[in-house]
Amino acid sequence: MPAVSYVAQQVQVAAEEWAAYDWAGRAIKRHRVEIRGAFGFRECTEEDQVQLAEWLAVELCGVELNRDRLAEAVVARCRKDRLEPPTPGRIARLVGSAVSTFEERFCAATVGRLSAATRSRLDDLIAEDVGRSRGN
Repeated sequence: MPAVSYVAQQVQVAAEEWAAYDWAGRAIKRHRVEIRGAFGFRECTEEDQVQLAEWLAVELCGVELNRDRLAEAVVARCRKDRLEPPTPGRIARLVGSAVSTFEERFCAATVGRLSAATRSRLDDLIAEDVGRSRGN
């Protein structure tokens, strides 16, 4: 793996040490703190994730439908803001939450622009459709 060899050379450690590293122990937590400190990053908190989801819902979900690109935007924003990005699973949930928030707000704003008569007629159409699907 060229990337591992390159980094190993930079830090003057044998590339084979990569396989022996404990990726789940206390050492990795300490190393991550040290790396964040050295590069001026901080952990992404729950509050940060709420703000990222709101940013997505307001700024991007209206123009970007692809969830993978939304996730990429989260990672880019984290780097810009010097935050360690959340795990991929958390990012996926964050994106899902942002999309849901955007859709709910969009629908509410759209319905809010309709006249009372139009909303009533749409309600009647839905009621008719529900009645037909139940066999009534």
